[in-house]
Amino acid sequence: MKRLLKTKFFVTIIHKLNLFDLLILTAIIVVLGFLMYNRLQRKSHWINVRISVENVDWWYQGTPPYYWYASNLKAGDISYDSFGKKVAEVIRVENYDFGGPHRNIYVDLKVKVVFDKKRQQYLYEFKPLVVGSITNFYFSAEQLRGLVIRLNEEEIPYISKTITIQKKLVIPEMADKIKVGDKSSDTNHNVVAEIIDVENSISSTYEFSDIRGGNIKTYDPDYRDVKITMRIKTFRDLDRNFYVNQAVIKVGSIIWLHFPDYPLEDFEIIEILD
Repeated sequence: MKRLLKTKFFVTIIHKLNLFDLLILTAIIVVLGFLMYNRLQRKSHWINVRISVENVDWWYQGTPPYYWYASNLKAGDISYDSFGKKVAEVIRVENYDFGGPHRNIYVDLKVKVVFDKKRQQYLYEFKPLVVGSITNFYFSAEQLRGLVIRLNEEEIPYISKTITIQKKLVIPEMADKIKVGDKSSDTNHNVVAEIIDVENSISSTYEFSDIRGGNIKTYDPDYRDVKITMRIKTFRDLDRNFYVNQAVIKVGSIIWLHFPDYPLEDFEIIEILD
């Protein structure tokens, strides 16, 4: 009896609906069906994301981030959505001296995403999360914005390499600052470069002599030639090793290194010892 009454009630309502009402009802059913289909197609889960922090706003365009950018960010910081649910967590922050007020900053995160099967893409906050995309994360003390450079991969394994670098015509005041044992560290106090040997000699070169009919070695006491052997922190990618500032570690490459009291600018790698 109750079932019969309910059936009559719905039939009566349907008969009272005009064409416009039926169209609206159909549209609502279609939208709800589409939303349900999308929800079934996109299951949320957590992935690893590595971003390179960059000054992408118009007033910073083209420059690395400044020393204060992401300075308050630390491992364990959590980002929440508007409903108070956790959507991202900082796993590690790597902050390296880039010279002057600038830094090289990389942040590893765990991010809650959904996978769009149709487009074969991860989505974060309804936007594609792919290598090369600019993404924002909002934490209590920082807005983190940067370029996605690794996606759902394992942690980068770092390798210690021993190299020899040299530069000619260095001013004496600069050359005399370089000492065995000097270290360069990131903001987490991890050593990224350590000097283990220094050769500091009067600058010399070979010049052709018309009098002697050949090349002779000449000296310039106003400058120094500096050769340095050091251990540096590197990572391997694309079948080659890179220093943490992305300089390629191979003979002939030019590398810049920054120590607390001085920079080593435009030094040439002349030997890779291991």
